[in-house]
Amino acid sequence: MSGPYPWLKYTEWSKQYGDVVHIKAAGQSVIILSSPQALSDLLEQRGAIYSDRPRLIMGGELAGYVDSVPLCPYGSRLREYRKLMSEALTPRRVQDYFALEEEKTREFLGCLLRSPDQFLHHIRRNIAAIVFKITHGYDLKDGLDPLMELAERGDHDFSDAASAGAFLVDSFPVLLYLPRWLGLNWMKRAKIFRKNMEELRDTPWETVKEQVKKGTAVPSFAANLIEKNGDLSKDQEDIYKWVSTAFYAGGADTSVSAIASFFLCMSLYPDIQRKAQEEVLRVVGTSRLPTFSDRPLLPYLEAVINEVHRMNPVGPTALPHRSSQDDHYNGYFIPAGSIVIPNSWAVLHDPDVYPSPFEFLPERYFDDAAKTKGLNPDPRKFVFGYGRRVCPGRHLADNSLFIAIVMILSVFDVSRIDEKAPKPDFSRSEGYISSTICHPEPFKCHIAPRSEEAAMLIRANDPRKVDHSL
Repeated sequence: MSGPYPWLKYTEWSKQYGDVVHIKAAGQSVIILSSPQALSDLLEQRGAIYSDRPRLIMGGELAGYVDSVPLCPYGSRLREYRKLMSEALTPRRVQDYFALEEEKTREFLGCLLRSPDQFLHHIRRNIAAIVFKITHGYDLKDGLDPLMELAERGDHDFSDAASAGAFLVDSFPVLLYLPRWLGLNWMKRAKIFRKNMEELRDTPWETVKEQVKKGTAVPSFAANLIEKNGDLSKDQEDIYKWVSTAFYAGGADTSVSAIASFFLCMSLYPDIQRKAQEEVLRVVGTSRLPTFSDRPLLPYLEAVINEVHRMNPVGPTALPHRSSQDDHYNGYFIPAGSIVIPNSWAVLHDPDVYPSPFEFLPERYFDDAAKTKGLNPDPRKFVFGYGRRVCPGRHLADNSLFIAIVMILSVFDVSRIDEKAPKPDFSRSEGYISSTICHPEPFKCHIAPRSEEAAMLIRANDPRKVDHSL
C-alpha cells in the first residue's frame, strides 16, 4: 500500500477478489471499493455512516491539516464549512466568476505566447490568479509572487503528508511519544509542514482583515465574511480562515493537474486535437476568443474534457473515508472505524464501464447504444469525491478547466517534441507522479500559435498589455 501507484495494486486485487476488498494493515481494517455500485451503495446511499475521515497522524495532527476542509472529521464543523462554501459555489453563483475566469485566462494565453516552454508554471499562475482574486481579492504580483509560492508549498506538503503509508508514524501512532530531540526525518518534515500550513492559513486572512479595518478591502469571499460577522470568536475565525484557504488548497492543485494532463493528451493525440479545434472554429470563428456562452455549442470539446478527467484522474483514489459504525453489505461485515478507500482509477479504467479504457476516445460519450447499457457515464461522478465529502468547489474547478481548454484550442497547436518517442503506458500510470494529487511528471511539448492572426488575437486580448516582442 505504501509503494508507488497503490491504485494499480488495488485494481489488481479487485480483479482477483471482487469490487469490495478487505485487508488488514498494522491491525487496521481497510476496505477498498472498486465499482460504481459499491461506491454509490456505501458512500452515497449510506453517507451518514461513511462520511468521516480516518485519523491521519502526519497529514492531520502533525502537519496541522486535521481541521482543514478535506480532512475535517464529520460533524458540526464540517457542516458549517460546507454550508459556507456551498453558498458561494452553487452552479448559479459560480456564473458570477465567468468574467474573471475569462480575463485571467486571456492573460494566461499571453503568457503562453511569450514563453511557451514555461507552460506548467503558467498553468499554476492562471489558477492561482483566479482563486486568490475570488477568495481574498488578491492580484498576483509580476514575477515570483510570494502568496502563490506559499500556496504551492502548501499543496505539495498536503499531497505528501496525506499519502497513505508514506510515513511510519501513520501506521504506528506510538511513535508520537518518541522524544523530539531524536530528530527523526518524519519529525523534521512535520515541523516544516506545520509552519507552511500556518502561513497559508493565516497570512492571506490577516491581510484582508487589515484591509477591512482600513476600508480598503476589495470584494472577496474573505472580506465578505469579515464585514458581515464583526467581532469573531477564536473558533469562528479559525473556521473562516480554513474555508477561505480551502478554495485554493482543496481545488487549485487539482485544476493545475487536469490542465497539465490536457496538454499531455493533446500532444499525444493530434487527430483528436484537430477535431476539437475544428468544432471551436465552427462555433467561435477566428475574430474573437471563446467565452462561457459558447459552451452549450461545443459537445465534442466537452467529450475531450471528459476523457482528460477519465484517462488520468487527478485523484486516482479519492481521500479515504471512515466508517462510523458497524455495517453489513452484500454479506460482508464492515467494522466501525474501517478506512474506506474509493478506487476511482479502477472504475474509470474498467472495460465493463468504459470499453477500451486505455484509448482516448471522446466519441465514446456519443454512443447511444452504450448509454442504454449504462456504459461510459460522466466521469465527473468519480473524480470529485463521493457522498457528503464531494468537492464543494467542483463547479468552479470544472469551469476553470473548460475556459482554459477552449481558449487554448482556439489559438494554439500542441505537439510532441519527439514524435518517435514511445507514448507513456497509461495502464501503468506512466508519466505521472504517484501522490495523493497525481500530476504529470514534468514534460516538454511544442506550443505554438495556430497562425499569425491567432497570435495577434492573443496580443489584442491580453489584459496585461505587455510588450509581447520581449
